[in-house]
Amino acid sequence: MKRDFILINRQFKDLNPLLFGYQDCKKSHSYGPYVRQYTIIHYVMQGKGVLYKGGKEYPVQKGQAFVILPGEITTYTTDAEDPWYYRWIGFDGELSEKFALMSPVLTVPDDVFPNLTQNDERKGFMEYNLAGQLYRLLSELLSGGKQHNHYVRQVENYIQSFYMDEIYVEEIAEKLNLDRRYLSRLFKEKTGKSIQEYLISVRMEEARRQLAEGRSVAETAAFCGYPDACNFSKMFKRYYGISPANWKKR
Repeated sequence: MKRDFILINRQFKDLNPLLFGYQDCKKSHSYGPYVRQYTIIHYVMQGKGVLYKGGKEYPVQKGQAFVILPGEITTYTTDAEDPWYYRWIGFDGELSEKFALMSPVLTVPDDVFPNLTQNDERKGFMEYNLAGQLYRLLSELLSGGKQHNHYVRQVENYIQSFYMDEIYVEEIAEKLNLDRRYLSRLFKEKTGKSIQEYLISVRMEEARRQLAEGRSVAETAAFCGYPDACNFSKMFKRYYGISPANWKKR
């Protein structure tokens, strides 16, 4: 079942609804590749699927929404066993650019998109209600500190657990189903450090502890994620102002 609602383009300056609707998709249903000239958000009411864009895959499940920006080539496919039922809203306007700064997959308030069905009873005024829902959605997402803090804590915990391995920001972002640039900006805003800076701080603190326990410089380097002891020594001296060998002699 699919339903598209025909809207009037009211030319609202900030958030201007252009279309909305909903669809109960069949198993493995796929849409795209397609390019739009406006922003569109799909909210998954039931089921799950995958968004493909920019050469990456973004799994999406119930309670999440995926964002497609103007000019992006995207395809999205519902799950073969648990097909999704989603609602969408397409819009433009000056504030629509705010969504370009967010993750492609979002967790949104669970009462925003269900309320869109109220527009069945608001013929002639649907665009005003939809614009109001968009303002609310944007407000919730921009002030979603709890979700943002959750991502930051996940990154910190991951680094604290795997600092001895090779760690790349891109891999962390993929594990969290987030855009790398979005995650990096968010972490910097919340902690005052880049993810790389935080990783170095965790490694250097552990290095100091290992050296204090009598480990050799080479052993400490290996235990702290530096296969090259020379590079480790350079980083240690840059961080503490003293070489690890001289630090052990103190």
